[in-house]
Amino acid sequence: MRRLVLIFLPILLIGCPQQDAKESPDGEVCEFEKLSITDKADHFLFTCLMADGSFETVEKIADVPAEARDQVIVIDTRLSPKKRRSSKIIYVADLTQKREDETYSCRPVSRFKFERDLLREPGNSSNVLPPECRNLVDSPKDRVIVYSTVWCGVCKATTEFLKKAGIPYEEKDVEKTAGAQHELACKALKTGKRINGVPVLDIAGTLLLGFDRDDILKLSKNLEKTKSQDQKQP
Repeated sequence: MRRLVLIFLPILLIGCPQQDAKESPDGEVCEFEKLSITDKADHFLFTCLMADGSFETVEKIADVPAEARDQVIVIDTRLSPKKRRSSKIIYVADLTQKREDETYSCRPVSRFKFERDLLREPGNSSNVLPPECRNLVDSPKDRVIVYSTVWCGVCKATTEFLKKAGIPYEEKDVEKTAGAQHELACKALKTGKRINGVPVLDIAGTLLLGFDRDDILKLSKNLEKTKSQDQKQP
């Protein structure tokens, strides 16, 4: 049960969208570099959290242990600390699977919040759900669920993108919507994901952490169209 309690810690903010200039909740305008991470790239350092709580840094993706690839801290050695805003931001990549363009998903996150909350426990996936999660309702097949907070600028950018892309969605505020945080925590346990911020998107049962346009478009292709949506098609 300890692992479930940790997931219920306050949901954290995941930076601003990559390559987008946005205003953060504290009024600061931030802009991040977009990292193109591939198996052949030779200018990155990868730091992963091991099961025993220790850290391991390697230069090649192939050397990252399979069990530690879901959330890996990435440093682009071509960028200066100032350029990558290393005092406030770290880049976290999911090295478990490639995109269609052979790159891996990577997003900026708050360094302080990542170190304070995400790294409290490595977090091992489990096929056994606790009693509190056994009545978890299946993810909808016809729309995206966006777990957010009212103060999260990236959450707003995410829902704006969904609107423009014509992707149906339902937004749930993890701080205000009754049961939303519990629901998200149970989904994280079910899928083996470690939730370290918002937004989190549930797309037909797949949890997507952060705002990634390419992954949203790709996963949304699996959504079932309702009759009303079909009628809107030309």
